Amino acid sequence: EYLGGYKGYAKIRRAIYAGERCPDLSVESYRVALGEVEQNTYDAKTFTHLCKTLSQLTGDDIDGSEWSGRVNKLAKDQDTEIRGELERAKKQVSKRESLRAQKLYVELLQKRGMMDEAVRALQEGRNFCADVKDQALLHIDAARISQIMGRWLQVATYIQRTESVLPDPAEPTATELAVLRAQSSFGDCKWSVAVSELQALSFDKMLSGGIFARGVVTARDIALYGTLAGLASLERDQIKAKLIDNVMFGQFLDNMPECQLLLQSYYNSKYADALARLSQIMSFCKLDPVIGPHVAALEQRIKDNIVVLYTQPFASIRMDSMAEALCFSSVKVLEDTLVRMIDSKLIQARIDGPTGFLVKHAVDPRDAALKRVDEMHQAFTLQAELMSARIQYLEEESKRSSTSARIHYRR
Repeated sequence: EYLGGYKGYAKIRRAIYAGERCPDLSVESYRVALGEVEQNTYDAKTFTHLCKTLSQLTGDDIDGSEWSGRVNKLAKDQDTEIRGELERAKKQVSKRESLRAQKLYVELLQKRGMMDEAVRALQEGRNFCADVKDQALLHIDAARISQIMGRWLQVATYIQRTESVLPDPAEPTATELAVLRAQSSFGDCKWSVAVSELQALSFDKMLSGGIFARGVVTARDIALYGTLAGLASLERDQIKAKLIDNVMFGQFLDNMPECQLLLQSYYNSKYADALARLSQIMSFCKLDPVIGPHVAALEQRIKDNIVVLYTQPFASIRMDSMAEALCFSSVKVLEDTLVRMIDSKLIQARIDGPTGFLVKHAVDPRDAALKRVDEMHQAFTLQAELMSARIQYLEEESKRSSTSARIHYRR
């Protein structure tokens, strides 16, 4: 069910990622990956690797040499044919035909699992572009390959290149770029940027634009990424406005009710329930190649936000009651968490050890006013220094111009 909405290398990569991290699902995951490679690719290298892995796990003799030999011959024949087409197009000086042949070559490289070579071939294809639209389409293709491989910096780079030549793209390109931006931001742990993109996506546009049909991103992904990024970066009222009451985002949440329930528990201050649901979702996220590398940091960020929310209504709180309400294993674990959060200035408070209370600091208005004055003084000093440097530069330029004019006059 987890892999049902994915296709091609997105499905293969996710299946292998899950198999490597979950022993109980490893055989099933590798078989799914093997089936996808066999049906939809010419990737002999990955097929052979999966056959060997499954043989070791199951004890069965799984021989992939016959399939590998057959697809290698097919790939070689297609490679020869495409190269011939490309040479003929070059001789005819036909950019359109050359670009078509180059794209066929890129598709063949992808089918063989040669992703880096495919990206390089796309870059070479810029020599055959007739206009900026052709260039933009090549950049989008490169971003798609980088997306499948989880190379988020490259995705962001190709998005920028696309927007530089196509600043106002039409649908479905505009929606696809938004999806790519959101996923690359999430992959780079830029939670606030990711949620701003995700909460504005349209389910209908993604469906009609064929983005779901590509099998790289599903509606469940958008719901999951948006929920977690929102809990990590938004205030509680913002979560309600941008996620819970957002009709467009609600269409994605309908595909993953677990996220909807988590958001409701968080907003309604049902912290024990929210933490239990978060733990359940995060155990699933460990198998997701986009979220998996960041599970620990993301879960800690959300839990810290829950601790902050819990303390907001109180001037002082009994730490044993707080530990019980927030499902900490002991008061000592809660105390360690609070020390870290106080040091990081996430909470303005102190721990009163003898009484077992967390006592919050009241912000003195005079301290706040003094801080604002100090900030204004620093800003003024910086502006004065910049102005002084500017005046000095202009004076030096004026002297040089005057000297140059006198020399020219004497000549």
